[in-house]
Amino acid sequence: MKMLYFDNNIILDSSYNVSIGMNQQNEYSVYHYIKDAKLYYPNFDIWYFANVIPSLNNGSKKIILLESDGNLKGLAILKYSEKKLCHLSIINNYKNKGYGIKLFKQCFEELKTEKPFLTVSEEKLPEFERIFNYFNFKLTNIVEDCYRKGKKEFFYNQE
Repeated sequence: MKMLYFDNNIILDSSYNVSIGMNQQNEYSVYHYIKDAKLYYPNFDIWYFANVIPSLNNGSKKIILLESDGNLKGLAILKYSEKKLCHLSIINNYKNKGYGIKLFKQCFEELKTEKPFLTVSEEKLPEFERIFNYFNFKLTNIVEDCYRKGKKEFFYNQE
């Protein structure tokens, strides 16, 4: 397997993504945009490379890219068996411009539910509360020490 390492000189726009396709190389380059999640999830790297990438190959997970005007605006990672939204992020330059709502709606369509299961760290909750309220998501649990000692994880739409 040939790996594509992140190169700051490469701009990942839709034409670049299309030329390499959504294959293993692309998943490695997409990682660059979501790697900051490891600030809130200590084993994020292991989860992404040992769980997400193999799951993309067997079809149990999917990465959705939100692109517009030839630029990547955001992305989401979905897990079909739990109807779970594992990760959703909007690129900083495109936050608060409606792209989050568009990406959530794409996820709803793909997961065949308007109330996907998801969790969010206490630090990121203020960033997501407005959109969770917009979609009427239900807070179903708060777990202390779930991923990090002394930090809370907020669970939504858990059945």
